[in-house]
Amino acid sequence: MLFADGAFPHPEGKTAQGVLRHSTWLRPVAVIDRSHTAPTTASVVSGTDVPVVGSLAEAMRFEPDALVVALTESDFGESVDGKFLHTPREPGDLPDFWWDTIRTAVRDGLHVISCLHVRLRETELVDLLADGREIVDVRRPYENLPKYSGRRRRTRARLIHIAGSDCVVGKRTAALQIHREALSRNIDSGYVGTGQTCLLAGCTEGAIIDRTPVFQAAGLVEHLVQRADPRHDLLVIKGQASVMHPAFGGLATAILQGSQPDAVIFAHDPDRGARYHWDHLPLADLETELRMVEQLGGAPVAAIATRGRENVRRLAALGLPVADVLDGDGAAVLLDAARRVWAGPRETRGAL
Repeated sequence: MLFADGAFPHPEGKTAQGVLRHSTWLRPVAVIDRSHTAPTTASVVSGTDVPVVGSLAEAMRFEPDALVVALTESDFGESVDGKFLHTPREPGDLPDFWWDTIRTAVRDGLHVISCLHVRLRETELVDLLADGREIVDVRRPYENLPKYSGRRRRTRARLIHIAGSDCVVGKRTAALQIHREALSRNIDSGYVGTGQTCLLAGCTEGAIIDRTPVFQAAGLVEHLVQRADPRHDLLVIKGQASVMHPAFGGLATAILQGSQPDAVIFAHDPDRGARYHWDHLPLADLETELRMVEQLGGAPVAAIATRGRENVRRLAALGLPVADVLDGDGAAVLLDAARRVWAGPRETRGAL
């Protein structure tokens, strides 16, 4: 079951939403969110019909094996006068309801898979675990961080990097929908994950890149890509935030340069005027950022991913293919645009 208390229908519920839409190894049987009044997940994630309940006790009737804490302390929010008020908390500062739910899950003999910043395996909860049960802290650092070389080249796979203009603009959804589209065409596609939802959805290789010192992040991405390369003809990797984000630009750039892409798909919401959770910081100029991504990544932006048909029409003036990956053949449009970038043969790569 997915624990997304207070956040499920909001952008802060993106991890639970991503697991519902794309996970290949988790099968959610219920979502716990006291604030969500709809009986199922259908109104939030189209095509799904998982029950939404208000407590662990209600969810236990669906016989879950694990509780997935599908949010972090910084995703916390409360409903005030019917509106969601985002009130992020510091690592380890969990509301009583969250602690009580997690503790009860452990006592009831469930596995716990946690996206929290606090490491549950380093708390007293470990002493309550039943035999054969585990606590998994998803946001743990990658061991034995490799150095970036910049000299390693892939021998088999082409790589599509999904960049974007901000946080929460659809990068992960675009990446996984393109990956799914490639698989539907019998293209041997792999997915390189860079964040918690990517790991929970299932990926060929992955790590929590934001838990890595920024000067080692590009080396870790290069390492993950190199590990996946021999096994696939195509790799899709999701960037984080934006290369021009004042807080996260270093991380976004490290992922972009570490992946050494062949083509970039750029996710953008034209209605977004300010940075997500930084209302006083405006988004960068779109065309300037597109040029910056190309210069930093060394690969062309092949297409734009957005949400909604009106936004598709608005962004068409850029002169690039534009598509909504959740609408019709949107994922196919983006995949085809990327493939056109490398239409010419290369001696070191197989045809795709």
